Amino acid sequence: MLSSNRRTFLTHFAAFPILGLIASCGFTPVYGTHGAGKTLRGRIAYRAPNTPEGFRLRTRLEDRLGRVELGDYLLTVQLEIQKDAIVISSAQDINRFNLPGKANWILTETGDDTPLASGIAQTFTAYSAFGTIVATREAQDDARDRLAVTLADLIVTDIIVASVGL
Repeated sequence: MLSSNRRTFLTHFAAFPILGLIASCGFTPVYGTHGAGKTLRGRIAYRAPNTPEGFRLRTRLEDRLGRVELGDYLLTVQLEIQKDAIVISSAQDINRFNLPGKANWILTETGDDTPLASGIAQTFTAYSAFGTIVATREAQDDARDRLAVTLADLIVTDIIVASVGL
């Protein structure tokens, strides 16, 4: 009897046009046909610091929004990355570091300095300093890469939200 009730429920549930219900509430997929993510793809050029983190940030932005030399818009990003010791052993060895990062970004039209949108993306990552010097250095480089990717993703999300009004 339980299975027949489940079948009845699923039959009635399947009869509702789910996409119609979602569309009627004003929901528009970001990467759908007319979504903000699709309309921005291939239209934004990037300016970021010439550092390994800036390179990784630009690469992630290009992955998400497309690569273009001269776009309709210019995204300028300034990175600030700090290094904080968070775990110190009784022998006064630093065993773990936090890397708080902040990306100040401004989106302008190419050739015009008037900001269309701007914001600050902030997050952090951490790495362990146990092991050899080489292992610690690799962990630090990996953490800085992760931080740049996460900041780029936060920037893309902010731009997509801001572009609804553009």
